[in-house]
This record gives sequence, structure tokens and C-alpha cells, in this order.
Amino acid sequence: MADTPLFRAVNILTAVISIITSIYLLPFVPNLLDGADKLYLEATTSKKIIAKMYPPQIRERLLNHERSRLDGSGRSSVLDDSTEEVEMNKESCKKRRRGSDAIRQRIQEYILHRQQRSKENTLRDVQTQEDPECAILDSVPIADDFNDTSIMFADISSFTYWASQHSPIEVFTLLESLFFEFDLIANKMGVYKLSTVGDCYIASTGVPYPQDDHAIVLTQFAECCRQKANELFVTLSPKLNTCDLGIRIGIHSGPVTAGVLRGDKARFDFFGDTINTAQRIESTGKPNSVHLSSETAQLIEQAGKGSWLLPRKDAVKAKGKGELKTFWLRVAEEDEDDPSCMV
Repeated sequence: MADTPLFRAVNILTAVISIITSIYLLPFVPNLLDGADKLYLEATTSKKIIAKMYPPQIRERLLNHERSRLDGSGRSSVLDDSTEEVEMNKESCKKRRRGSDAIRQRIQEYILHRQQRSKENTLRDVQTQEDPECAILDSVPIADDFNDTSIMFADISSFTYWASQHSPIEVFTLLESLFFEFDLIANKMGVYKLSTVGDCYIASTGVPYPQDDHAIVLTQFAECCRQKANELFVTLSPKLNTCDLGIRIGIHSGPVTAGVLRGDKARFDFFGDTINTAQRIESTGKPNSVHLSSETAQLIEQAGKGSWLLPRKDAVKAKGKGELKTFWLRVAEEDEDDPSCMV
């Protein structure tokens, strides 16, 4: 049958159709090649974008999910060029996950330890009654007014951007190093550390221990912190790239209501407009400077330290306060009367 005239005619017709089809499609070949190049470029660019947006362990999960979605076989012509990179990162990702799990375990153990200590302290404080909650509600709160205080807020400028470019270990290395140094200075100068909130360090004088020279002491403490922060940023810069960071400090003086908030995680805390104003003085300051409210400046001048003050030329606009006249703590030249750190 292969030698019949009909079979030969079919073969000839098939060959003619193939030739005609090839001639017809020939003009479109460059466009097809361009399309393939564009598809490859798009896939490569997409991989680079994903690499910049996500850490390796997240990127691997995204790529694997996309492969499964496209063909259900675990492979994709668009994303296959990233397979080698994913495989190279797989082992390091596993190590990171193991390290992350270990760190989280330590954090959880620390929190459980703190919670247990807090519970024991709470029960001990209210051991006169069987129900701790009733004991707190039925007893008089531990609180009082402190009319003569100074409050300091110290914040790391450019910290948010810096932290976004560094690992959690590096972020906490910076914060622990800085706050440790501040704590040492506070203990030497008799300054009370209220708390830290993120990268903000909050301290006070005149509360909980009343003192007449609260504004002077806290101003000297602020200058010590400013100098120490600058030294630390230089020291840590080779490893953490902290050269662009600065410390921004604000101080305000006035009355506060302070007391112990009992219950779970009981703590000593302050309330009042003085706290809010101190925060506004800090936020409207500038890096590597100590910003003082007019109330604090007045106390400094009354103490005979007017040379420490440099009036701010522009008025500060604070929400709910209007325009505020403020001062900079002047860093004096050598041999001049200045608040330089002496601890």
C-alpha cells in the first residue's frame, strides 16, 4: 500500500503544505524570538524584585507556591532560573530557622520567668486576702503628687530606617549597649529610669525621690547621655554602621502624678501634662542636641547656670500647646562653666 499512487500523492501534498506554512510563518520568527527574550527578561527581573523584597526563607516559600500553582509538578518555565539560588539558600535557611527557634524559645522562657515572678510578687503583696483581685480593688492605691520634677525623653534619630536595614540581633545589640551605658550613668547620678519604649529612654529627677536641684541634675545627665551616645555610635559603626545615627533629647519640668499600678506586671508610672510636654520637647528637637522647655530653663537660670542656655530662635509649635519658647543646652568651650559629663 506504501507504493500506491494515492499514498504518494498524500506525501507530496503534506510536504507542499509544510513548505507553504514555513514560508508564511518566516516573517514572524523575529517577533517570536523577541517575545521569548522579553519573557526571560521579565522572569529574571521578577526574581530580582522578589529577592530584594523578601528574606531567603520567605522567598523560597513564594517560589515553591508559584511553581505548584502554575503546573502542579513543582516546576515552572518562568521561575526555573531561580531554582539553583533557592537550593543554595535552602541549607542556610534551615540554619536560620533553627537559630530563630532557639531565640524564640529563650524569649518565651524569659517571659514565663518574669510572669512567675510577677505572680509571686503580686500574691505576696496581697497575701492578707485569699483573692488577689479583691485585695487590689478594696485597698487604697499607692499614688501621690510630685510638684517639683524634671522628665527626660531621649530618642535615637533615624532609628526606624536604620533598624529596617539590620537584623534583630544587630538592633538589640545597639539598644542594649546604649541603654546599658545610660543605666550606669543614671545609677551614678541618682537619676530614676522610668522605662524604655522602643528606642526611647525615659528618665526623671524629683520623682520618686524629691530633690531641689532636679532640673540641674537631669540636665547634666542628659549631656552625659548625649556624649556617651556619640561615643558609642562611633565605636559600633564598623560592625553596625551607626555613624548616621544621633541622639535627640528633650527635658521639661513640672508636676506629675506618680504611683504603683498594681496587678499583673505591677510597675511604677507617671501621669500628667508634664510627661506629654516633655515628649513634645524631645520630638521637636534635633539630633545630637538637648532641647529644654522654658520651665526647665528658668530653673537652671535660677540656679546660677544661665550660661548653659542658648535660646532657640524659632518658636516650637506643639499640638495642644500652641507656640513654645524653648532653649538648647549650650555645649561650652573648654574652661567655661558648662554641664559636661563628670561621671
